This record gives sequence, C-alpha cells and structure tokens, in this order.
Amino acid sequence: MSAAMAANEMNALSEQEQPSASSQVTKLQQELAIQKFEAHCLHFKNQLSRIRDLSSELPQCLAYLQGQQPLENAPECAIVICYPFSQECFIYHAVETRLDVQTIHNIQQMLLPLSSQTNNEQDMQNLKISQHMANMLFTGQDFLVWRVYLNVQDPERIQHPLFTLLDTCIREGFQERDQQQRYIQDILQQERKAFSADLHDSIAQILGYLRLKTAQLYQQCKQPAYLELMEQAEEISNYTHYAYQQVRELITASRLAYQELDFIKALKKVIQEFEQQSSIVFELDHRTHHVNIQPRHSVQVLYIIRESLSNIVRHSHASYARIYIHIQEQCLQIRISDNGQGIDPQKKRKDSFGLDIMQERAERIGAVLKIYPEQPQGTCVELTLNLTGGE
Repeated sequence: MSAAMAANEMNALSEQEQPSASSQVTKLQQELAIQKFEAHCLHFKNQLSRIRDLSSELPQCLAYLQGQQPLENAPECAIVICYPFSQECFIYHAVETRLDVQTIHNIQQMLLPLSSQTNNEQDMQNLKISQHMANMLFTGQDFLVWRVYLNVQDPERIQHPLFTLLDTCIREGFQERDQQQRYIQDILQQERKAFSADLHDSIAQILGYLRLKTAQLYQQCKQPAYLELMEQAEEISNYTHYAYQQVRELITASRLAYQELDFIKALKKVIQEFEQQSSIVFELDHRTHHVNIQPRHSVQVLYIIRESLSNIVRHSHASYARIYIHIQEQCLQIRISDNGQGIDPQKKRKDSFGLDIMQERAERIGAVLKIYPEQPQGTCVELTLNLTGGE
C-alpha cells in the first residue's frame, strides 16, 4: 500500500469518527440538561411547600421552571386550584401573554364542576379542554389542584418521563404545603380554645356579675332619694353591659371565625354566622383568594367587619349587604355597604360604643376607617390597611 493510499484511509476514518464524537457530545449535553431539569423540579417541589402568596410567587416559579425545560417546543404549564365549596377557580401560569377570556372560561367550565363531584382519580386524568390537557394531581382539605398543559400540539409528547416527574413534584409539593398548613392551624386552634376558655372562666363571669349588679344599682337610683345618681349609674350600667357583650363576642370569634388560618376563610365563616341570624342577603365580592396579612392585623380587621355586620343586622333594616375586598398597591381595601335606613355617626345613643371601638381598632393597626351614608340609601364602611406596614 502506498503512502498516499494510507493517508486517504486515515482521513476517511477521521471523517467517520467526527460525526460520532459530535453526536456523543450532543447526547451528553441533553442528558445533562435533563438531569438539571430534574433537580429544578425537586427544587420547585420544595418551593411549593413554602410559598405564602400563591398569586405572586407561583407564576414566578412556573416561569423559572419553563426556562429550564430541556425539551424543544414543550407546552406551557399552568396550575389550576379549584375550591368546590365557594365555587372559585384560580389559574396560575407563566405565559408571557395573558390567557384569553375564552381559554379561561373553558378551563373553569370544565374543571370546577368536576372538582365538585366525587369521581375516581383515573377519570380526571388526561382531560382534553380544547387544545389543552389537564390532570387532577391533589385533593386538599377544601380544594383540588390541577395541572394543565396549554396549547398541546402532540398529546403523546406530554407522556415523556420529565412531564411525569413534574406532575409528581407538583403533587408532593402541594401535599407538603397542605400538611404544614393543617399543622399550624391545629396549633392555633388549640391556643385559641385555651384563650376562649380562660376568657369564659374569668373575665366573662366577673363582667356578668358586674352587669347584673350595675343594672340593679341603676334601678335603685330611680328612687327619689337617689335621682341625682341615676345618670352616672346608667352610664356605668351601659358600659358594663357593653364590655360584657364585647367579651362574649371575643369568645364567639375565637371559637368560630378565627379558627381559620386563612383570612378569606375566616371572613366567610363570619358572614355565614350573620346570615344565619337574619334574613339579609350578604354578598362577598373579593378579587383575591389569599390575603397576606399579619395575624395581629387580621384579628382586628375581622373584629371591625363583625361589628359592621352586627350593626347592619341590628339597626339598618336592610335587605341586602355587600362586602367588597380588593388589594391595590399593597393596600387592603374593604368596603361594607347596605341598602338600609342609613346612619349618622354624629348622632349616636349614649349606650352605643361600637363605632368608637371600631375606630380604635383601626388606629391600633395603622388603618384608616371611614363611615358615611351610602347613596341613595344605606351606610358604607370603608377600611384601608397597608399590608407592608410593620407591627
């Protein structure tokens, strides 16, 4: 064999090895990208268990995860949380452009009724919603979690093991989150039950005795010999009676409304309580399903709402009341209005302290409370609280 022929053979072998080496490098890069994505999925699961505000944090997590996706043309992932009891459905996604109204409507119309039914989990897998594919991943205490892939071109593609891994991480993340919230809620309930029992066994009984005695004192001061003391005795009796009512309200609130860790859930229980006490129709209009509010502030805000609803039930002669909640620029805005006979804050009875207490509670947490006549009739109570404010 000549030197020229040997050189040609060596060049041919080199050309054959180059594509092979290049394909191996590409394969290794793909494997590395997949391993990185698997690690990101596990990190995403841990993040899910620690998220406090789903509305702001979950879309960011989904956007980051989408950016690490190693598969080409992978469909966008959305997480849908349905609350069957309140018939609410929230869609979280990382798509740069907003979902169109029809897409949102289709997803809600399909998943919300299914979430309200007792179905086999197998019947809730690989559901087709127009061009989207949905799987039910987790059932919590009062909610269901769905994973939806948007605009799926090839249904077989989402059967890739990476998508299965992502589903598992989402399921386990929400499971850990639900377990943590239940644990915290159980601890808070135990503390509040003890607090309620202490109030009942000590202060409530003392105030009950004082209420009885001051009422007797007021009746005695109606006799001619003590008429000059009647005004002071009436004032003492009224204040004692109101203090007793406040303690009873505190006990009731500790047992019923504030057993919930979530502000919106606690508010719904408060509204249900007053619905059962009257024939008034209460409407709750809230534009966010979670309010990230400090526990100390939450208690004071719920007390203010309770007092407002109590005034509506007892004094307004209304047939309808609306509670509107909105968050704008980190400010919680609450507006409670009714169609009753209206109220003049400047004209109140001597035994009425509720409005003053509401103002004191608002000032205590740095909130602004306004009470004014509603047009054409009724009363409006507005509360504004900065959620970023410190203790």
